[in-house]
Amino acid sequence: MTYKLGIAAVLVAGLCGSSVGVLVRLIEDANGWQILFYRSVSFALLVLAFMLVRNGRETFTRFTKTGVWGAVVSICLGSAFIAYIFAVLLTTVASAVFILSASPFIAALLSWICLGEKASGVSWACMTAGLLGVAIMMAEGLLAGSALGSAVALIAALGYAASIVAYRAGKDIDMMPATCLAGVFAAFVTVFLVDDFMLSGNDLVIAVLLGTVQVGLQYILITIAAKHVPAAEVTLLMLSEVILAPVWVWIGFGETPALLTLIGGAVVLVAVTVQAGTAIAGKQ
Repeated sequence: MTYKLGIAAVLVAGLCGSSVGVLVRLIEDANGWQILFYRSVSFALLVLAFMLVRNGRETFTRFTKTGVWGAVVSICLGSAFIAYIFAVLLTTVASAVFILSASPFIAALLSWICLGEKASGVSWACMTAGLLGVAIMMAEGLLAGSALGSAVALIAALGYAASIVAYRAGKDIDMMPATCLAGVFAAFVTVFLVDDFMLSGNDLVIAVLLGTVQVGLQYILITIAAKHVPAAEVTLLMLSEVILAPVWVWIGFGETPALLTLIGGAVVLVAVTVQAGTAIAGKQ
């Protein structure tokens, strides 16, 4: 995969991630922990299936070769999956999403400190614009957030950013096993938080779709793309899912986005487009 294809892969990953709003709207009775458990299990199984198709008999030996950075990916990404659900339960979705949109800044700082990767001036400007756009989109719900929920959302943002930096640090190693183990880690922790494993057929299907289509395909693509795209750019381009999520809900359920959502989304779209355009142009 080339740098340009890496950029495209991250954008497609954002497209996959944006399906969360539509899928969550289809849930009937299941609570967050039930969904997270089955999502994590199906996520791990999808990544494992991908590895089996790609690597065949070598699949299981690769789990022993990811090293320290692989462990960082598994723990940080798995923790981020869990922390995000905690955050949504403890604060408003708007507050949680806004804090998560700080991930590009965190990734830029961590990759500079750990890997010596410096984000360009254009990237910093686009990250700032993206954060501003998300703030505009979520303006109505930001002030209603709780301090504890915001703190947990920050942990999720740190987890996502750290995992992307770890992918970059281990770019010469196959990190797909680490991605798989992130799902195993999240499922293991969540199993102690689920009070009832019985779901309706509808909710089980939705949970599996969340684990495969929404986050499974997303992180298969990110795992591959992170070998070629700097951490700050990966997390910034993933903000495309923030723009698209309300669009799919609008189309699927007729929930018309508020004016601030449209304005903020436009700002984020410009930021992502400029970043993608200048990044590709700079590699020509």
